[in-house]
Amino acid sequence: MRTMPKTRFFFLVLVFSVTCIPVFAQSDRLSFQIIDQSTGQPVPFVHIKALNRESTGTTSDVRGAFSGRIFNEKDVLVFSHVGYQRREIPFSLLLKNPVVYLVQETQDMLLFEFTAGENPALPLVRKAIGNRERNNPEKLESYRYASYNKMVATLDGLSENPEVDDELANFLEGGHLFLSESYSEVKFKRPNKRNETVKASKISGIENPIFAAVSTSFQPFSIYTDHIKILEIPFVNPISEDGMRKYDYFLEDSLQTDWGKSYLISYQPKSGKTYRLGKGLVYISSRHYALENFLLKPAEDIGQINFEIQQKNSFDGTHWFPEQMNSIYLFSELDFEGRQVKLINQTLLTDIGINDLDPKEKISAIGVTFDLKREYDWNQLRLDSLSSREYLTYDRFERLDPKVKRRLNNGANLLAYLSTGRVKLGVVDLIPNRIFRFNQYERFGLGLGLSSNETLSNLFRVEGYFRYGFQDQAWKYGGSLGVLLDPEKDIRLQVGYSQDIEEPGRSLLPRGKSFSTSGSVYRSFLMSRVDEVQRYFFSYGHMPFKGFRYKLIGSVENRISILDYTETSPPDGFFVDFTATEAGVELNYLGGESTTRIGNDIVSMTLSYPVIGLRMTKAVPSLFGGDLDFWNTEFKFQHQWSTGNALNQVHLTAHGIWGSDLPISYLNTGYGIKVQQGDRFDLPLVFPGFLQTMRVYEFLADRSIHVNYSHLTGPLFTKKLQGLAIAPQLKFHQSFAIGTLSDPERYDFVSFQTMERGFWESGLELANLIKLNSGFNAQGWGFGLFYRYGPYSLPDSGDNLRFTISLTAAF
Repeated sequence: MRTMPKTRFFFLVLVFSVTCIPVFAQSDRLSFQIIDQSTGQPVPFVHIKALNRESTGTTSDVRGAFSGRIFNEKDVLVFSHVGYQRREIPFSLLLKNPVVYLVQETQDMLLFEFTAGENPALPLVRKAIGNRERNNPEKLESYRYASYNKMVATLDGLSENPEVDDELANFLEGGHLFLSESYSEVKFKRPNKRNETVKASKISGIENPIFAAVSTSFQPFSIYTDHIKILEIPFVNPISEDGMRKYDYFLEDSLQTDWGKSYLISYQPKSGKTYRLGKGLVYISSRHYALENFLLKPAEDIGQINFEIQQKNSFDGTHWFPEQMNSIYLFSELDFEGRQVKLINQTLLTDIGINDLDPKEKISAIGVTFDLKREYDWNQLRLDSLSSREYLTYDRFERLDPKVKRRLNNGANLLAYLSTGRVKLGVVDLIPNRIFRFNQYERFGLGLGLSSNETLSNLFRVEGYFRYGFQDQAWKYGGSLGVLLDPEKDIRLQVGYSQDIEEPGRSLLPRGKSFSTSGSVYRSFLMSRVDEVQRYFFSYGHMPFKGFRYKLIGSVENRISILDYTETSPPDGFFVDFTATEAGVELNYLGGESTTRIGNDIVSMTLSYPVIGLRMTKAVPSLFGGDLDFWNTEFKFQHQWSTGNALNQVHLTAHGIWGSDLPISYLNTGYGIKVQQGDRFDLPLVFPGFLQTMRVYEFLADRSIHVNYSHLTGPLFTKKLQGLAIAPQLKFHQSFAIGTLSDPERYDFVSFQTMERGFWESGLELANLIKLNSGFNAQGWGFGLFYRYGPYSLPDSGDNLRFTISLTAAF
């Protein structure tokens, strides 16, 4: 364990927020709460029955709260929950003291045995799986709700009573580490139109509303998918066909409710299985066999962050719908005053409307928007009152020195804007990726990029940059003017100019967040061939619906090919210095993308698949001095999905250019990531989306395609040691590329091959052979071996092999 300075922790909380346990209100004498006696925390989903009146009962919610309206003063209440001792309490005593304490007990469910007949839990689980489509809220035609969200960063085991724990955590002054609340309105329409508008936000010490917790910040909204993603890790859902093969189920109890019978089923992985599996509880209702309550936590320690998610669903007479959600994250590597740091996010839904939205009503394509113009009474928004410790948290931040509060807010703004690739400095933004640039042609480039921001104008954005390359000893610069015509649909018009260098044959599709991002960054570093490009350009962009963007694009380029790498001079009449005037369209789609607006930018909040990109342009001769006539197209498809414990990835890239007398600038130079022979720099890491054994610039093609498929298995075994783990996984790779080149003799002054016979490569990685703890996540180290074969294999078989290092990072 390592104890962190207090100021550093607040920034770590903000980072995790961009990637609350209340005390139940005692205003109603028929409202009660159930508490874990050892931890002081609420116990959700406890069964409460009246003794000798088995048909009368209820269940505590995610706050450990329940209503006593169905009981009478003569009843004796029976409290039962998996992992706790059964307790009986006269209802008359509860009316005097409305808090129930339960004591944990250890119970090994592996000792359960089933005698004759089928496990009685299995038919119920099968019926729940069979009714998933019917009960999944994402399959509704539309829904809406209001959401109250509370996020608390605290210390594990800290009581809500400040007098109890202040001696152990004096620096908290009776409060928590951090507290935020938000109030949102959510609207959804099929097939995938969803917007959450944050109407109110209250954050201890921070003014930036971007850090407001929203209703899907910490756990998925639907619990009816095959995999439940937590921190981008897909856990096998126990209510799925794959779950039936990997979990054991135990029927623990049943209870008669207003909606029928509720069956409590506990689940845990079958013997010998733990990878990406959970354990917990499901409450299956006899009404539509829906999930009334759901609790999931990892079946094994997953590293520096462990979690528990809880969800309570309610029935309106026709549909089941989420009503309460609670997420608990425990940071095992961070502690204050000897206690581990814990983050709790609670979401309570009200004003739920199902299938009642006007079909003509438009849903914003932006996932999360902010509308903080109106002042709200937080006492009206909260479904619970704040605890005294929560009030003291706000009070402590209010009393901070103004300089400390200013630094905290500056840090929050920095983190928010870094996600857009910008750092806000008053009325301008600093663009960090313009400051330094490394590649094999410039070696080291130093510059500066600045842009106006929404402080100056919500309508216009002026941007400019310059850079000096120390190896080529040349200045590069450029600028643009952008107009935001419609913030809701991100309609933008942009015009600009640049005098810079550009790699011939490079991909012109925008680089997004995917499994190939690291390879794209490294491939940019390997650039050693360039054109000098003077460009005038314009674009008109639009996001008509969630995940989809298009751009109308146009440019006039004056290019000079720097052929310092050629063996001889190009033939007479070959285009080395030329002008290309192009116009076209660019289409991009990210399936399931979740976005938010930060300033004037739309930011993707998570990795999303599939990734589809298409770019088509036409070079128009004679227009604005254009010398060339061609069609240029590029297509990209990427997808990632889980099957059981395995992870599958597909990458496909295609390029085609049609025209005569084409300069070398527009020809594809292959899909390799291996450096040229004799180059001093070779980083033998595995970079998905590229051919590991193909050299950069080894091939030329005017039409080409590259496809790769990889399959990552679950761990072969897991052995944990102090500070590290051994959990090897096999990753199989299969790649193929093919291309053609019209009139190859025209380019004989360059050393290259063509790909018309097909390039083959196979690889095998032993990933996560050693996993080391690193901050919030774990770094996995292993090795791989890739082999090049087929028509383009090299004469020496040893040259076809490439040994690689496998490096992964995960929570």
